[in-house]
Amino acid sequence: MFNDLAGFTTISELLTTEQLGALMNEYLGEMTNILFQFDGTLDKYIGDAVMSFWNHPSPQKDHALRAARCAIAMQRRLAELRKTWVSRGLPVVSMRAGINTADAMVGFFGSSVQMNFTCLGDGVNLASRLEGANKAYHTLMMVSESTDSRLAGSEIRTRFLDFLAVKGKTEPIRVFELIGVRGENDAIWEVVLPLYDRGIARYLDRDWDGAGKAFHEILKLIPDDGPSLTYIERAAAFRGVPPPENWDGRYILKTK
Repeated sequence: MFNDLAGFTTISELLTTEQLGALMNEYLGEMTNILFQFDGTLDKYIGDAVMSFWNHPSPQKDHALRAARCAIAMQRRLAELRKTWVSRGLPVVSMRAGINTADAMVGFFGSSVQMNFTCLGDGVNLASRLEGANKAYHTLMMVSESTDSRLAGSEIRTRFLDFLAVKGKTEPIRVFELIGVRGENDAIWEVVLPLYDRGIARYLDRDWDGAGKAFHEILKLIPDDGPSLTYIERAAAFRGVPPPENWDGRYILKTK
């Protein structure tokens, strides 16, 4: 899992070096405490980003569920921190998370001078790409299909986002938004998700008007629903310039 703060640059411009250091220690400390609560392994801090993984050094059969629950708990804690920071005159920040399930090489890597304990592999890179891909859908938490399949039947709620080809990849993968926990806001999601599935189906069938109508219905219930806004924009664009005949619904992400 990769977590990264959005809006951190704006905050850093408003604080002295000492104030920024104290704020980062507060944020990273809170996020790390939550990571350990869900038995995750801290890989490293990359500026304001946190890289972590599960299922090592001890096997965890429910590692995907632990990661998803951890990401949700981090978002809840950040919401509390955000209120405090705003009361201190700081701008609003959010956090993006990307989670992927894959085999990885874990161990010490480096040189004869310096070694780091970390995990490496294509699946690690994909998790990082998913974190950044949230920007294209105005979402906060994204998981790969391999992770989503392991969450089936659990208390975690997700929804399909796209057939996404991340930068550096030619073949798309199915990606999903990590929404939250079942039992919370069930009434609204029981209405929204069927509308959303209808909109996706219309979109893939090239029914741009039908797709737009379904997603606009969602906006009446959740005015700032990022995926719906994204697909309304895409449907409008394809209404003017349709995709090629061999289009398979994929979206190619050109940025990290």
